Amino acid sequence: MSTISGNTVKYPLKIGIIGMGRRATSFVTYFSQNSTDGSVEAFCDSIPEKAEAIAEHYGINPRIYSNIDDMLRMSSIDVLFVTTPDYDHVEPCLAALEKNIHVFCEKPMATTLEDCDKIIEAAQKSSGVFYLGFNLRHNIVYETIHEIISSNRLGKVTTIETNEYYYGGKTYFRRWNRFRRYGGGLWLTKACHDFDLLNFMTNSKPKTVYAVGSLSHYRPKSQAAKQCRHCSLQFECPDYVDIMNVEDPESGIFNRLSLIGEQHGQEPGDLCLFNSEKDTFDNGMAIVTYKNSIRASYTLNVLGSRNTRQMRVVGTDGSLEADIEEGIITVVERHTNRQYRYDMHSLMAGSHSGADSRMVKDFLLTIRKGKKPKTSWKEGRLAVQLSLSARESMDTGKVISIKG
Repeated sequence: MSTISGNTVKYPLKIGIIGMGRRATSFVTYFSQNSTDGSVEAFCDSIPEKAEAIAEHYGINPRIYSNIDDMLRMSSIDVLFVTTPDYDHVEPCLAALEKNIHVFCEKPMATTLEDCDKIIEAAQKSSGVFYLGFNLRHNIVYETIHEIISSNRLGKVTTIETNEYYYGGKTYFRRWNRFRRYGGGLWLTKACHDFDLLNFMTNSKPKTVYAVGSLSHYRPKSQAAKQCRHCSLQFECPDYVDIMNVEDPESGIFNRLSLIGEQHGQEPGDLCLFNSEKDTFDNGMAIVTYKNSIRASYTLNVLGSRNTRQMRVVGTDGSLEADIEEGIITVVERHTNRQYRYDMHSLMAGSHSGADSRMVKDFLLTIRKGKKPKTSWKEGRLAVQLSLSARESMDTGKVISIKG
């Protein structure tokens, strides 16, 4: 990527978004609330009616396209947000970078290392910024943990334990994420976030990974229907979703998008979590060793009763524990047992506990100042490599060595 002069950037930036799903709405919300940063000028989706529905929901009037080539040829956008399904990140990234358009790519970078390398080659040739959307790096709790580790307050870090208990993760089993061919499986589509965090916290590269996982709960039920709307258990099933409710202030727009997709041949949005086809897991654990001798563990469980992530770091001089839902970090000195408590909860309002807006602001600052992206292709490829290695380990039962 060439150095970019902030003097050549005109504000507000002209924003394009490709992939009209749930994630796209986060960025539309941001620019609706921060209009001096950017103006949403163009939407792109293979089903234009989805783009029309989002535009109507937000009361905006972007130009709407059905393919990336038309969007880039007929609009004059400065920035492209890529929020297509994971397997479909490559084409829009390559097309935009070739035209020196700044690209924000939602995680993961791609679903194969080969596709990652295609993006890297294009990014290195382009004068546009390539920024990867690892929003957890922008969570105030994780930023503070990284500062504590980097300041050597804990001494030499020996182990890191990170856990995700994700009640809402069950919805993966009615979405495209449930298939490896679309999202790489949960070790990639979900765990890439946390593997990137471990890479960030250790300031090192992974050496080996061993992973296990299984589908323990969301297995077929003979008494359940294939879709919630046709199921006799809907009044007793806690996983029931009323996909026909398009008026709900929170879920209505997403239900509407799902129904539009269904009209165009996409799968229904109320597939039974138990009876849907899937080739991923609902709980798994991974052990990662790093080149600097730190050992890390990661647990992903979508059977949790709440949505939270937790982290524990143990060093030679102290340890810390953190809970993302609570926004609390507790540091304990090893030899004195003195405790220090950081309460971040008041700083965590907004999408993904405020991390989304902080991430977009950093992306825009990268464009404005011409500075190095906080997360780009280097971090993106490494997270994909670790994720795919964890999946291979789970499949084979072997410890996988990570090259590089």
